[in-house]
Amino acid sequence: AHETMHNLAHLLMNMGSIGKATSVYRRHPINLDHNGEKAMLIVGFMSAIPHALKGDIKTARKTIAKCKPYLESFIREKAIYFENLGLIDILDGKFKAAEKALKKGLQISLEIAPQSALVSQIKRLFGDLYVATERWDLAERFTREGLEVAEKIGERVEVAACHRILARIENHRGDADKARDWFGKAIDMFSLIGSRYELAVTRYEAAASGLYYNGERTALLYLAREYFESEDVNHYVAKIDTHLKRLRRPQRPAVSSNGSDPLIIGESSAIRRLVDMADHIACSEMPVLLTGPTGSGKDLFARYIHHMSGRKGEFVLVNAAAIPDTMIESELFGHIKGSFTSADRDRPGLVEQASGGTLYLNEIGDASPEFQAKLLDVLESRVVRRLGENRERPVNFRLIVATNHDLDQDRRENRFRDDLYHRLSQVTMALPPLSERLEDIPGLVGHFLRLKGAAEDTLTSENADRICRILTARAWPGNVRELRSDVERLWQLSGNDMTRLPEMLLESDRRSPREILNDVLRLTDWNRRETARLLGVSDSTVRSRIERYSLDRG
Repeated sequence: AHETMHNLAHLLMNMGSIGKATSVYRRHPINLDHNGEKAMLIVGFMSAIPHALKGDIKTARKTIAKCKPYLESFIREKAIYFENLGLIDILDGKFKAAEKALKKGLQISLEIAPQSALVSQIKRLFGDLYVATERWDLAERFTREGLEVAEKIGERVEVAACHRILARIENHRGDADKARDWFGKAIDMFSLIGSRYELAVTRYEAAASGLYYNGERTALLYLAREYFESEDVNHYVAKIDTHLKRLRRPQRPAVSSNGSDPLIIGESSAIRRLVDMADHIACSEMPVLLTGPTGSGKDLFARYIHHMSGRKGEFVLVNAAAIPDTMIESELFGHIKGSFTSADRDRPGLVEQASGGTLYLNEIGDASPEFQAKLLDVLESRVVRRLGENRERPVNFRLIVATNHDLDQDRRENRFRDDLYHRLSQVTMALPPLSERLEDIPGLVGHFLRLKGAAEDTLTSENADRICRILTARAWPGNVRELRSDVERLWQLSGNDMTRLPEMLLESDRRSPREILNDVLRLTDWNRRETARLLGVSDSTVRSRIERYSLDRG
C-alpha cells in the first residue's frame, strides 16, 4: 500500500500537483522501525519534497531525517536520499551542504547505474547548484553530462530541466539568442509532458532573465503566478509580485458608442480572472487557446486580446473547419496569377494578411489533418510561400484559436496532432457557460440594451430589474449569444421602451402557465418559434402545451 501511494504521489508531483501529492503522503504517514521495508523508506524521503518545493524547509528536513537510520540496507535508496537532501539544501540556500550531499549521491549512483535517471538528475542538480553559486564552467560541464544521459534514456523532464540551466548559462555569457532558444525548448517540452511545476519555474526564470520585452515578461510572470498561487507555493508568488509591480499594466479599452470595440462584461470571479489573464498575456507572442461552449464569448475574447495587444495589423478571422483540403494552401498562403485555372491575379493568403496583427482560427477542433499539418509548418518556419511561387515571405502574426471541443481529449484519442496541441495551448482560457455565471446577466442585459439605444432610466427601471430576475432563472443553452438575441427581441417587442414590457413577461411568477402561454402567443401573432424563444422552451414544448391547454387563435 505504501509503495502504491508513493507511485501515485510521485505521478502527481511530476504533473505539478504539489498539494495533492502532499495530501497523499499525509494520509499514509511514515512508520519506520528496524524492519522497515524499502517501499516505506522511499515514501519517507520522497514525502519531504512537496514540503520543500512549497518553501516549508523545516518540515522537509524533519521528514527526511526520519529515514537516515535505515539507509545502509538499501543502496539505491541511499543515493536517492542524498539526491533529495541536496535538493532541499539548494532550496534552503545551503550550497556547501548541498554539494556534499550530491557528491555522495552521485558516487553511489555511478557505481550501481552510470546510465540511469538517477545520475542525470543528480548531475542536473549540480548544474542548478553551480549556477546559483556562479561557477559557470562547472555548471555547464555537469549540465551537459546530465543532458547526455537524460537524452540517451529518454528522461524528458531532465532534458527540459537541463535546457533551462543552459539558458541561464548562455544568458550569463551574453548570448541572448541562444539563451532564448534554450528557454523556448524547455518551455515547449515541459508543456508537452504536462510538468506544471517545472513549467512555472522555467517561465519565472525566463521572465527574470531580462531577455524578454515587457509584454512577454508580463505574460510569463502571470502564467507562472497563476500556477504557484493554485498550489500555495507562496515564496514564488511573492517573487513574481515584486517583478509585476515594476511592469506597467495595460489599460483596458473603453467601449465605443456603436459597440465596435471589444468589451468584456461580467463581475463573476470566473470572468474577472479571464479578463485579468487576457490583460497580462495580450502583448506577448504566445498562442492562445480559447475553449468553451458555443455562444460563450470566444470570438469576443479573441478580439479583446487583439485590441489589448497593440498590434497594428489586421484581426483576421478564419473558420478552420470550412476550408476544403484542396484549397488550404491557396487560402492560408495565397497564390500567384496562373498558379491554377481560376487564379486570374496574385492574392495574399490569410496568414500573410494577418502579418503584423492576429490570426484567429475558429473551430480549430474540426480542422482536417491536412490543415493541422500546414498550420504547424507555418508556426515553426514563420514564412509562407504563395502557391506557384518560389519566394518565401516572412510573416509575424499572433495566433489565437478557439474550439468547443475537449482538444486535450481529441489529442489523446489521435483526432488532433499532439505536437500542434502543445504549440497552441501555451495559454489556455476556458470560458464558462452562462449557467455558471448567472450573476453577470444583469450587466449583460444592460450592456445589450445600451447598444440598442436604451436610456439610463430604462435600464434602472423596476421592470428592467424584474426582467433580469426572470432571465436569470433560465438555463441558457445558447449562452451569451442566446441572451443577447432574446434581449434584442424583448427590446423590439416593448417598442424600444423596457418600461412598457408586456405584463405577462414580468409577472410570470404570479400567472398560470396557460395565461402566460396564451399572452405570448397573442404577442407574437401565434409565431410558435418566437414564443418558444421568449419563454425559453423548445418549439415542441410550445406545441404540446397548446394542445394541453386547448388554446386556439380565435
